Amino acid sequence: MAQSQLYTLKVILSGDKKIWRRIEILGSQTLEELHEAIFYAFDRYDPHMYSFFMTQGMGKSRMRFAQAVEYTDPGMLELLDEGGSSKTLLDASETTIADLLLSPKGSFEYIFDFGDSWEHEIRVEKILDLYPQKHYPRVSEKAGASPDQYPDYDDEDEDAWEYDEDREEQGDVLRKKNAPLLQQFEGYLAAKSLSRKTINKHVSNIDFYINEFLLYEESIEPPAGVEHVSSFLGFWFIRKALWASVASIKENITSLKHFYTFMESVGNVSQEDLDFMKEEIKSNKKEWFETVERYDDPNVDLEDIW
Repeated sequence: MAQSQLYTLKVILSGDKKIWRRIEILGSQTLEELHEAIFYAFDRYDPHMYSFFMTQGMGKSRMRFAQAVEYTDPGMLELLDEGGSSKTLLDASETTIADLLLSPKGSFEYIFDFGDSWEHEIRVEKILDLYPQKHYPRVSEKAGASPDQYPDYDDEDEDAWEYDEDREEQGDVLRKKNAPLLQQFEGYLAAKSLSRKTINKHVSNIDFYINEFLLYEESIEPPAGVEHVSSFLGFWFIRKALWASVASIKENITSLKHFYTFMESVGNVSQEDLDFMKEEIKSNKKEWFETVERYDDPNVDLEDIW
């Protein structure tokens, strides 16, 4: 078997390019090992899911993440197997650095924590056939202090941490409570003779809405979520979802209409609330489409959007 090569990678924090870490890793080591090296190199402490995106040459539009080949956390693959996905994802734990067929001066991207979306550019600086026999991966150089993983928290504010832990526990309770509701919604869609791919996509979209958005800052149960569609599609989804686009907003509009029509049919929301939601979508969707296009335009100052 050919000897493994040594790759020198410069991992740059996209939000502040003065902060970077130089990491050396063997070609025989996996993307999961690279993720772990980055995790500790930036002094993070709370694990979250991650993905690597082969985005070289795809510009700066956020759609590059949806279009690029993606190697992701094994845990993400398990979640998507349950909810369905329109995109084929590859397992980062089974992909070696050599598998990527990288070349010097090439680059790709890495995102850690899909809630806070820590984005990084990874540049390939060197690929060596001969190298010192050391323990790899290793961080060989650092520039810039590591930002706090949760910058909104005061490290000494114990009450804030206790509140966050309580809220996370409440979120876990609601996610378990939401599971049979998603199964009922899936059955409702199946009765409409929709394709399995379409059903999976609608269930996945609603799973994201009720188990991520509605639980993000406060614990909102699905029936009350009928009142929050506008803030989701017109603001939060555009800022937080890497795949946000005019097409994905239209797709979510359809999913939400299906879901809350189902919720009305089982008595969980009123016809009045359902009609108000549909009218709100009709009145605002053009503005949402324009907003996401401006958000993805590198020539537009984000502070001028909202």
